[in-house]
Amino acid sequence: MIYRSIIFIILLLSTCNSIIAQNTSELSDKYVNYRNRLLEEWIIVSPEVEQFGVNIPAVDRILDSLGNPRWVSWSDGNSNFNHWLGILSTEYRLLKNNGQDYQETLSMLVYTMLALERLDLYSEYTLRKHHKTESFKTEYELIKYPEDINGFLIRDDVSLGFWRQYFRHFKSEYGWHNKTGDGTNRYLSVFQKGVIAKEGMSQDNIIYLLQSLALVKTLVDDENISKIELNFINDYIPDYLKTKGILNGKTISFDRWVDDLTDRLVRRCFHEYPEQEVVLKITTGKAHPSKTKFGGIMSSYWYIANPVTNDLVAEGNGEDMGVWMNSYGIAEAGNFITGKQSYHSDGSEKGLNAYLFKALLFKNLKFLKHGGFPVPDNIDDYMFRALASISDINWDESSYDLLYLLGDKRLGWTYEHNPLILYLLHTEKYKKVYAPGIEFYENDKKYYQELLGFAPFNGPSTDYTRIDYHPFWSSSSRLNWPNNAGNRNAKDVRDYAGMDYMFLYNLYRLVFEPEAYILPIDRRNEIVTKSAITYPVPELKGIDAEFYYLPPKPEK
Repeated sequence: MIYRSIIFIILLLSTCNSIIAQNTSELSDKYVNYRNRLLEEWIIVSPEVEQFGVNIPAVDRILDSLGNPRWVSWSDGNSNFNHWLGILSTEYRLLKNNGQDYQETLSMLVYTMLALERLDLYSEYTLRKHHKTESFKTEYELIKYPEDINGFLIRDDVSLGFWRQYFRHFKSEYGWHNKTGDGTNRYLSVFQKGVIAKEGMSQDNIIYLLQSLALVKTLVDDENISKIELNFINDYIPDYLKTKGILNGKTISFDRWVDDLTDRLVRRCFHEYPEQEVVLKITTGKAHPSKTKFGGIMSSYWYIANPVTNDLVAEGNGEDMGVWMNSYGIAEAGNFITGKQSYHSDGSEKGLNAYLFKALLFKNLKFLKHGGFPVPDNIDDYMFRALASISDINWDESSYDLLYLLGDKRLGWTYEHNPLILYLLHTEKYKKVYAPGIEFYENDKKYYQELLGFAPFNGPSTDYTRIDYHPFWSSSSRLNWPNNAGNRNAKDVRDYAGMDYMFLYNLYRLVFEPEAYILPIDRRNEIVTKSAITYPVPELKGIDAEFYYLPPKPEK
């Protein structure tokens, strides 16, 4: 009888392991399909790293009645770099830890980091050209090095020139030029048409970018890049990387690279004396840089401005004192990523700044040790949560409350990537309460596995007539916008790149199932060479349009 019981237990355990393995295999197959789909239809991966638009993924598109894209969008810049860098850094770590070839992943990671460098260097050039602020100069003279590498980035540079060359890659048509001649009706980018054209990054763009950069620093080693094809138009970017010790011979230091990018991004969020403060005045209800505080309710050096126009960026600029509200978290994120204690400014490390950040994050306006006023749940705190996940912001350093807060499973508050990111960035602390055998951990493992299982095999969609439609996966990113779940539309169908699934899947694997991570190797070198072969340089001359195809180079 005892032996029969033992045999039964062994068979039961074997069956459970088989089911788990089968589920993991299905999720892995889905990831591979999403990955292939992303590379084949949603992004141009290219070693021509200074060409506008390359190495930035699109996010969503509208399909016609035949299922062909009739409109492709790069969205507002919040998920593009955050998700793609997160995918690549986690994929790199999983492949390397499992003894797999990670060269393609490393190449795409380098290309994406260089896309950020391209935006940092050429954003001011683009705006000077767009606004004709220095029309007496040649185009090449509109680039100012090294001062333009300063952390100010427009959200993307997906231009008409890029679209003219690569529209077929996105399974679309070229379309009709718009009235301003800088885009067509077949694609949408912030570069072409944001709140304003060539719109600068807002604070949420920067915060999400800091989150993904923290993962890059934690998960990616210094690497030899001698096998990676890199083609530059000008010497500015490689010279800058060499000057900063980021590129040393053929070795790239991701630690130094992330530190340097973080330093630039954080310093775009605050301004030091003698620069002007942004002053909130009761007469306008919005804050603006002002030389006088007369009539002001409050003032702060925390805001984001466009260095070419000297105006606040169009959105998320601090005119509602929002950058000041996030200042404690932004500075703490900068300090954690770089290991320096140099980013608190204008009192952001103490007093009201620190107190309000924590009070709004934990929904508790404490006024006594064991008392306080609850903060309404409908105050959206997604930026607070993202920043807290980077630097482990609790009421006090020894607390584990943040992990449970970020693990909130209520509808509309399920920013599921944040607790896993917190764990990966602060593993030594949280492995004490989040480990195999602990109920919270085991319940989360099941939750993530089931959630990933709900994702449609062929990508998220609003088409509720599809047999694999699921409301949990019907938006551009359930991670960044959980309230958008449940989109339903069978007429003007939207489908999405699915980077939210890919990012969450890799985070899940790193935290819960880090072993036996394998990707097919049959597409090596296909992606990076296809663009040059399939999509030749387009004809741009003689067409009344503004292409922004390549940055200028010195005239011979």
